[in-house]
Amino acid sequence: MPSMNPTTAVAPLFIPSNDTVATTTTATTSGSTTIDTFERVGDARSNTAATPKLTALQKHVMFFDQDGDGKITVGETFDGLRELGFGYTRSSAFAFAINAGLGVATGAPWYSPLTVDVANIAKGKHDSDTDIYDDNGRFDPAKFKELFALYDTDNDDALSAEEFEVFYARNKESEASSLVSTFEFGLLIELAGEPRVVDGRDTQVVTRQTMERFYDGSLFFDLVGRKPPFEV
Repeated sequence: MPSMNPTTAVAPLFIPSNDTVATTTTATTSGSTTIDTFERVGDARSNTAATPKLTALQKHVMFFDQDGDGKITVGETFDGLRELGFGYTRSSAFAFAINAGLGVATGAPWYSPLTVDVANIAKGKHDSDTDIYDDNGRFDPAKFKELFALYDTDNDDALSAEEFEVFYARNKESEASSLVSTFEFGLLIELAGEPRVVDGRDTQVVTRQTMERFYDGSLFFDLVGRKPPFEV
């Protein structure tokens, strides 16, 4: 999903939530009893219908499914990026690039090739990544632990920009996919990085807790102050 706000202007099936916040019993004047059940009411986008068996990768992209229909259009990606604080120009470029890369891969129809099908988002996985999401889009705790064991060289429970650079170099399987990973984590550092001094140098780091929220799908919602439409 402290943060740094960029100054100018990346990667789902749904049923209604059964989240009930209160049930009250009140007595009527005739002595009979009325049962009223009150369901949570809030931001329409926060009440997006969701299946109880969403994968972690599906949750990860749900922030961009603005209307909760299981499809992410270029416009929705643009709106999500703008909400996260990116400027108009960068949001436009990023939205087109993200949806162009994921649309066809996730089964977009010929008449809407830039629409991402969130149900098939695992098909959009690329090489040179962390493999923390498995081939079905599920979170792999062992891979998450391995990421920090291998690349958190100063054992501060955070990954710095320099440590990410080592990751890119070691996991490069193709030029294009390595650039995608660099792009993804570069945006993550920009959005949720924290200033820290490492080896006497000022740098930006992404903490283990922030990385956990990134992978469980809650980070973007947290950054904009919205409640995720799923259990974390």
